[in-house]
Amino acid sequence: MVTMNERIKHIIESFYSQNRNPKSFLTEDDVRCKLFAKLHSGLRGFRSVSVHAEVRWYGGNQNGRNKLKYRSDLVVIDKNDLQINDNIFPLPSKGYGFNRYYAIIEIKLRRPNDKNSDNKYKQIIQKDINKLREIKERTSKYSNTINKKFFVIAFDKKRNKKLLYDLDINDSVNWEDWNS
Repeated sequence: MVTMNERIKHIIESFYSQNRNPKSFLTEDDVRCKLFAKLHSGLRGFRSVSVHAEVRWYGGNQNGRNKLKYRSDLVVIDKNDLQINDNIFPLPSKGYGFNRYYAIIEIKLRRPNDKNSDNKYKQIIQKDINKLREIKERTSKYSNTINKKFFVIAFDKKRNKKLLYDLDINDSVNWEDWNS
């Protein structure tokens, strides 16, 4: 029997490895929508699972109020655990919370007309990797993170490169030979 994590990883790897026409993704939102659709249809057999986009993670009090800490592109959660809960990162503006999730996916798309240098684009990707590390560390206090997946998917249309970073497998990115 395939586990939830194996299924999620398979869907993401399949999505990543497809040969794509350069016009497949015009914006980062296109990537998010297409991956969301793949995850949603690929996880239909798991009734307790739901996929959500633009999940906000709050943390750090500022004058008694929580401020937005991060926003994740896609999060696969256990909807049986969905509730009002501020144990991890309080989410008061949206009125929901959860302790159990299966995966967090960050997405980056660099367009051909992007004015940022290659090094700046690498820094942007690294920032998402660091964000996932912090979320993993902070949520491990409330939920076992051993069975969770953390991915960054990056498509660089300017240099015709792509990257699939799995936080559990990769220690760092070798920028000199990331996939082309």
